[in-house]
Amino acid sequence: KTGLNIGSWRLRDNTSWSYSAGKGYSQNNWQHINTWLERDIVSLRSRLTMGDSYTRGDIFDGVNFRGIQLASDDNMVPDSQRGYAPTIHGISRGTSRISIRQNGYEIYQSTLPPGPFEINDIYPAGSG
Repeated sequence: KTGLNIGSWRLRDNTSWSYSAGKGYSQNNWQHINTWLERDIVSLRSRLTMGDSYTRGDIFDGVNFRGIQLASDDNMVPDSQRGYAPTIHGISRGTSRISIRQNGYEIYQSTLPPGPFEINDIYPAGSG
């Protein structure tokens, strides 16, 4: 893959080259795969792609296309807004250490003073 960046635009090209040789022959083969121009549109949390590209394959297989695509990019969403994040609240009778685990991994740890508390800044443990 080759590319060129100009400002916020990215031009990308996929081309392959193969060479084979045998008794009395040799062959060079260049094969163009696809070329596209893209840029992020942060205000829409999306990526604009023009040219030869493919759709994301999150649920179904990706599909090759030639044209223009405006697609959401979850990597532009802050961690605090990705996925489900519960709000945990309660009352601490004394200074307490709280540890929250997801799938066996500690994702949150804090020391709380006595009194009511609310935890609303738990981020998901992964993006994919």
